Amino acid sequence: MTGASGRRRTTRRRTGVAAGLVAGLVAGLGAGPVAGGSGPAAASRTSDRPTAIDLSTLERGPDTTIAYRRHRAVQHGPVRVRIPGRQPDLLGVVEGGYLVTGASGGRTTLRVLGADGSRRTLGTYGLASRDFIVGDEGRVVLMRLRGRGASTRLTLLSTVDGSVVARLRSQQTLQPLDVTTDAVVLSTEPPGQVLVWTPSSGELRRVVRGPAGLADLRRDVLVRTPRRDGEQCLEMSTVSDPRQVAWSRCAGDVPRALSPSGAHLLTGDEWARGHDFRLLGEAGEQLAHYRVRGGSGTGLVHLEDEHTVLLGVEADGVGAVVRCSGTHCELATDLTSRPPR
Repeated sequence: MTGASGRRRTTRRRTGVAAGLVAGLVAGLGAGPVAGGSGPAAASRTSDRPTAIDLSTLERGPDTTIAYRRHRAVQHGPVRVRIPGRQPDLLGVVEGGYLVTGASGGRTTLRVLGADGSRRTLGTYGLASRDFIVGDEGRVVLMRLRGRGASTRLTLLSTVDGSVVARLRSQQTLQPLDVTTDAVVLSTEPPGQVLVWTPSSGELRRVVRGPAGLADLRRDVLVRTPRRDGEQCLEMSTVSDPRQVAWSRCAGDVPRALSPSGAHLLTGDEWARGHDFRLLGEAGEQLAHYRVRGGSGTGLVHLEDEHTVLLGVEADGVGAVVRCSGTHCELATDLTSRPPR
């Protein structure tokens, strides 16, 4: 799951180099529709006309199976669990329940909440603001703390007992892109570079110069985010060989989420919320285009499969999770005054 205040990210596993994906991406430069890309999704490639997401007119479809936050509670199908404290956030699903944060007395507490109402506290931290990113199928969580100036402190924690797996201090501002037990991909602030931190050895090595917005170590995917002539661009490459670019696109959009295979990319018009979303294929071609009418996204973005997008949407004081595939969109939850995040 990706999104909002706690910087939730889709859980991923061990480092691995998917050579087959690289070949598929490069081959896609001269390819037509991707495999399985028939029907509405394929037809939408020929037009930039966006599919409107209008909460007042969408029909109700099947319930979403992902966990999300609704106000002060985790909602996961019929399960609803209240998050203790103020400024609640859901980080992801881990063994034993849901990893959440909540503030009290200026301190942030990291907990695992069970569907049965149980609570397991992993740690309570000081007054400074922190970001958390879950990784490795919920086995670890990375805590990021901004220090003085541009410095950053990273702490990799076990989600079983909160124990420290590794620490890193840097005089640079580091933004985690993907987290596993074996490696963490980081992007520095402009002019930017991509780094890989190996927790077991403490090694911090540069992969390539220039900023990036998304990474998936398990599938060896890196989405770089250069700016050219003042415009935001995207380049799809790999962590193992980032100079081998599969496709490049300069259209002002920013990366939001990768598909389960890592081959398709969901983009948005803003880094956090926005109202305009595009699904791009293996060669950077547009597979679908969605625009929220009279509202915006809430920060919740997820790809159920290669062509099916889940978006948290709010408009006119109500919100829901919306499922879109091709040119069809439907409600994946009921409308509520507490928009999903």
